[in-house]
Amino acid sequence: MTIEKTLSKRERNLADIRERAIMIAERIVLEKGIDALSARGLAKDLNVSVGSLYNAFGDLNAVVRAVIGKSAGMLSERLHLAIETSEQDKRSRVVALGEAYFDFAISEPRRWWLMFEYRTDALQDPKAQDYQIGLLEMLIRAGEADPQSEQHRQFFLLLWASVHGLVSLACRPAIVAINPQIARTYIGDLVDAGFNAFPID
Repeated sequence: MTIEKTLSKRERNLADIRERAIMIAERIVLEKGIDALSARGLAKDLNVSVGSLYNAFGDLNAVVRAVIGKSAGMLSERLHLAIETSEQDKRSRVVALGEAYFDFAISEPRRWWLMFEYRTDALQDPKAQDYQIGLLEMLIRAGEADPQSEQHRQFFLLLWASVHGLVSLACRPAIVAINPQIARTYIGDLVDAGFNAFPID
């Protein structure tokens, strides 16, 4: 027989603050950018004290990590769908992953930036690191390689880095005027070039 733990009033209040804070913080970040998010402003929107917000999260970085976590879940769903709906040869699966990653970045630029470009100790969170490792292993398996091989891991890290670089330029037209629609067509070429240099153990 499972006995459900009854939450205290304080625990229920903190859970409510966490739930509402994540939704409001996400809206602020997506509409106005990360610089618009502050503990004082978020507490005001929640109608709670800054102390109550910190009791619920510890610090503002924990709120950011929660928003990153939601975005990571969205990206993960898109990547899994890409694998499931692609042709089932390794090239098609890896290209589909690259295109899905590219499309996510173009359609959700602030989510993508927050996950992969935002520099803060929030990104040192073990959950964020575990997610990135999981993404790499998904890519390795899609390419029919060995996740336990360090040589294969390094190869697919470099392949991911090349696609990530293409995405970065497409998402930042102020740096280099690269057309996203044109950039996307090169993902297959990057994958082909990578597989041509695939290491043989």
